[in-house]
Amino acid sequence: MTELSPSRPPSPSSPTSNGRKRRAAAIAGVVGAVAAIGAGGWAWQGWMAQGPQAAQALPGDTLAYVGIDLDPPGGQKIEAYQALKRFPRLAEHLGITDQDDLRRSLLDQVAAESGCHIGYDDLAAWVGDRAGLAVVPSAGPEPEVVAVVQVSDPDAARAGLDDLLASCGDEVGYALGDGWAVLARTDEVARKVVADGRRTQLGEDADFQELTSAAGDAGVVTLYAAPEAGQALLDAVEDHPYLSVVISSPSGLSGDPVDTLLSLSTIHSYGAGAEDDFMAEMSPEERRLWKRIDRFDELSPAEQDQLMKEMDELYADQSGTGSVVSEDGLPEIDEDEMMGDFSVPIPDDVRRRLEDFTGLGGVARFDDGALELEVVADPIVSGDPERYDGTDALAGISALPDTAALAFGGGFSDGWAERAITHGPLSFGAEPKQLLADFEKSTGLTAKELEDLGGDGLAVIAGPGFEDAFDFEGTSDDFPVAVRITGDAAKVEAALSKVRTAVGGKDPLPSARSGDAVVIGADRAFVEEVAKAKGALSGSDRFAKVVPDAGDALTITYIDFDRGDWVEQLAAGQLSRADLAPLDAAGITVSAAGERQRTVVRLTFDD
Repeated sequence: MTELSPSRPPSPSSPTSNGRKRRAAAIAGVVGAVAAIGAGGWAWQGWMAQGPQAAQALPGDTLAYVGIDLDPPGGQKIEAYQALKRFPRLAEHLGITDQDDLRRSLLDQVAAESGCHIGYDDLAAWVGDRAGLAVVPSAGPEPEVVAVVQVSDPDAARAGLDDLLASCGDEVGYALGDGWAVLARTDEVARKVVADGRRTQLGEDADFQELTSAAGDAGVVTLYAAPEAGQALLDAVEDHPYLSVVISSPSGLSGDPVDTLLSLSTIHSYGAGAEDDFMAEMSPEERRLWKRIDRFDELSPAEQDQLMKEMDELYADQSGTGSVVSEDGLPEIDEDEMMGDFSVPIPDDVRRRLEDFTGLGGVARFDDGALELEVVADPIVSGDPERYDGTDALAGISALPDTAALAFGGGFSDGWAERAITHGPLSFGAEPKQLLADFEKSTGLTAKELEDLGGDGLAVIAGPGFEDAFDFEGTSDDFPVAVRITGDAAKVEAALSKVRTAVGGKDPLPSARSGDAVVIGADRAFVEEVAKAKGALSGSDRFAKVVPDAGDALTITYIDFDRGDWVEQLAAGQLSRADLAPLDAAGITVSAAGERQRTVVRLTFDD
């Protein structure tokens, strides 16, 4: 018989916004702790082999679900432990000498962040092997975040949860069902999830079965988003306007360099326009001072001091313009109010795709010594769904040398350029005409000329040392980064000449012919090296391990952790060479899967 009532009085159900956030964090913390002992995740075809799953205790209309399984099938538990042991400093820090230490250490790490006084022994006596974190519809204005935990001893679970949740600092409710405990914002919410889960089960839902099956074999982590999740996300923007920024900006898994390049041009255009407006509002005296500020680093210390003194005198009645303001002088900022005011219009096409969202299924697994994440979802999840088509990705990236630290390949679809400008990562719903005008002002190119410049497809390569491009105090602009473009070479070079005029400087964007392709970059020597390459990248074993079965890929991204010390440099001292030594290579492939797309991320380790 299902038990719906906990052994303590129900909690109040009228929390503040901040209270909801803290309760959600506490629930997530408890689930993370349970997952450290052993939590649930699977693809449908491995479901029965793994035994009862948390989806059996969740209602069929669940919007989103995440499961973790530290005892997955097929020897993955051993592979996970072996992968972690490749990082000696991490294993030493966590105190891991065997698989049981791994569970205990992960629990301790999660507990430290949860705000709850959780100990391994508090859970081990009654927690089963599986758990899940989910978002479910509610009777209120917002969906509820809940957790489902497998229970091996209901009496011990009741006593343990009473003690455990009392230590979390905020009220968190729970209810016990047949072999499962549901944790939620209140007891009432938890009881409703248990009751709804008796009527319909997520594990029996057709969308759930289809999407988790499409994501491949069972693994360590399982992801699921229902078709209704798209509309739910749009609805959430009404109460949390800042979410519009996330929704409106592409942030897919493809690692698309086009978005990076367009972001830089947008920032350049915005900065130039803002500077023009700023200068236009100044008096002649102000303009003279700010022009001297532009050359601040060229001034002697005495000249710098004099300039700052003049700025302070000019802005004596405007605290903070030329002088330093103390923290006591700064106004208090209401973060909730600030985030509530920070919103952007959601583009119509993004809104339409969320309204028509058909779901997501994903599995992270250990496969033949590699960590693999496979996601099947609507194209919007993997980036711009209309930028690339065909199967030119492998052909493009195959022409690159095997000295690549980073590489990307993809074949363009017709009309991609105008969309990339007007729906780029920093467009934020601005008027398309203005975005196109700003782009042309910044780069010298129209959308049609950008499409000519991109050709039929491109392959991007960054060699060892490319990270110096992120050192803004550096003295050289010659970085080992190049783009190999296939298509109409004459149109490519004509568009390139206009960009060179806009960029200016000595020998800007040198190029070289490579058969029918044009190679463009920042460093002439590197451009010529890429142009003369025989295309050894795709023939390397390391590439093949992280980019298997890539013949039909729409885009391919390749990462080599052993080519230079770029990861260490970009980590800004947070990681040492020894920390990174076990990493070998990574690959991201995006391919068509009917009306959806399949994204596979693979990470390999050094032997």
